[in-house]
Amino acid sequence: MSTRTLQRRFTDAGITFQQLVEETRRELAHHYLRQSTVELNETAYLLGYEDANSFFRAFHLWEGTTAR
Repeated sequence: MSTRTLQRRFTDAGITFQQLVEETRRELAHHYLRQSTVELNETAYLLGYEDANSFFRAFHLWEGTTAR
C-alpha cells in the first residue's frame, strides 16, 4: 500500500497516524504492566520511549495516575 493511500484511509477513518501510535502504546503499556516479569524501565524501552521518565509522563497523561 502506498503512503498516500494509507494517509487517505486514516483521514477517512478520522484518525491520524500519531493517534494510532499513542493508542497502541497505551494498550501495550497496560499489557506490559500486567506482566509482573516486565520492569518499568523495560516497558518504557519496549514502547519506544527514550527514557522511563518520558513513559511515566505519557502514562500520567493517559490515565491520570502513575504507572507504578
